[in-house]
Amino acid sequence: MSNHLEKLRKQGNFTPQKAFIEDSSSKNEKNVYKESDNYKDSIDMENEKYIPGKNQRKTLKVSPQTKLEIEELKRELRMDFNYEVIQYLIDNYVHEHLNPRQQQRFHENSKL
Repeated sequence: MSNHLEKLRKQGNFTPQKAFIEDSSSKNEKNVYKESDNYKDSIDMENEKYIPGKNQRKTLKVSPQTKLEIEELKRELRMDFNYEVIQYLIDNYVHEHLNPRQQQRFHENSKL
């Protein structure tokens, strides 16, 4: 008994030696797994609010020119990481360009 789908097969497909017959026991196993405690625990963990750790990596998107400038500042200031240069620039700007009232407001608003 051949059906029309077999005619659509590409050359190189193989004919299975045994037909796939799904047992009713495999259906029951799936239901047992869904009702198990491990499955419920994994769902509960997915629903919890994600709180990142203190030392998690963040991504900051900048233009290629800004990236080159940060790299040059890293070499000039002899710093190893981009975040050090960025923190240096922020500190320098706050201390050099903001008045004491603006500095205080900046520090209050930027606390975690």
